[in-house]
Amino acid sequence: MFKALIFDFDGLILDTETPEVVAWQEVYSRYGVEFPIDLWGQIVGGNGAVDFDPVTYLTERSGQVIDTTLMRADKRVRDRELIAYQDVLPGVQDYLAAARALGLQTAIASSSTHEWVDNQLKRLGLFEAFDFIICREDADRPKPNPDLFLKALEVLRARPDEAIVFEDSPNGVKAGQAAGLRVVAVPNPVTIRLGMDGGDLTLNSLADLALPGLLARFGETLTIRPEIQADLPGIRQVNEQAFERPNEAQAVDLIRARGHASLSMVAVEDGRVLGHVLFSPMRFEPPRPGLTVLGLGPVAVLPEVQKTGIGSRLIRAGLEACRRQGVEAVLLVGHESYYPRFGFTPARTFGLTSEYGDGDFFMIIELCPGSLEGVQGRVTYVPEFKETAC
Repeated sequence: MFKALIFDFDGLILDTETPEVVAWQEVYSRYGVEFPIDLWGQIVGGNGAVDFDPVTYLTERSGQVIDTTLMRADKRVRDRELIAYQDVLPGVQDYLAAARALGLQTAIASSSTHEWVDNQLKRLGLFEAFDFIICREDADRPKPNPDLFLKALEVLRARPDEAIVFEDSPNGVKAGQAAGLRVVAVPNPVTIRLGMDGGDLTLNSLADLALPGLLARFGETLTIRPEIQADLPGIRQVNEQAFERPNEAQAVDLIRARGHASLSMVAVEDGRVLGHVLFSPMRFEPPRPGLTVLGLGPVAVLPEVQKTGIGSRLIRAGLEACRRQGVEAVLLVGHESYYPRFGFTPARTFGLTSEYGDGDFFMIIELCPGSLEGVQGRVTYVPEFKETAC
């Protein structure tokens, strides 16, 4: 089962390579020399196998005295002008939205610097869309070496067989292969001329194949969605087996029957419910009118598929669904070393306590930053949890 998607940046999310080629072609044309795109292509996406320098090459071929410092500065200004007109490439935002809905983590692994990648992501409004951003400074060697992808896997807590990488360049494809990842090649108008051998799948654009269809191509049949009536027996079975007692299953049934289930989601594979997560309303003392805060729990996965990532994907997908519904924050009582990976922090930092106390196990995540400013008091879960407790 997949846990994460890893994206290159230049040429995959934003077409920075076409503007760079155009800028170099304009520079070269002033000296009557053709820009060698095949040589340039060997360094696209990393250092490549050669140390090709466009300025040195032009100086040698033109036979003229060139102010190389001025040339580099002019070229840089020109390609930045061209890049400023570029928007996110087709399909990228759909993939990011689908990944969040499916509970998949996302990361960037780029041979460019943080200064470049971070600033461009902020310009495009995508900086917050990724869980992790890995750049040149974060690994010893750039692509085609696998170091950047291995670092991404490390922070994602994923094995190579649990992630898919999307690349536009031959160097990126080689790096993904060297890291043991499945590689989807998505060449842009420039890199398609360089040859993209070695990818597990090649697309002309991410807009050509929706993420669920792509995952199915790689054998992923898990679906995460809101519960339907046909899921109810499976949901009860999951909770009974996961907790080895009927209490949680009884609580879920009672909460649903009384209309207190704000959101109930399942992980389903081949029609079988493998996991379940429930969100229910929290009550504040004193009351906080207009503030929507839900409680997460229980979350349950069948014993035979625990520790495969299903629980994590259910939690992430559930939090994303809550965010889309306008929920400001989510609370839970859970293991203090597990839930921080999803962004949860001790609720006492917001001045909140609960019927279970205010220890590190009582945690909260703000889905709408700043929504809990000035909120203090005691919160309680729906009564069905106490009614079904031992």
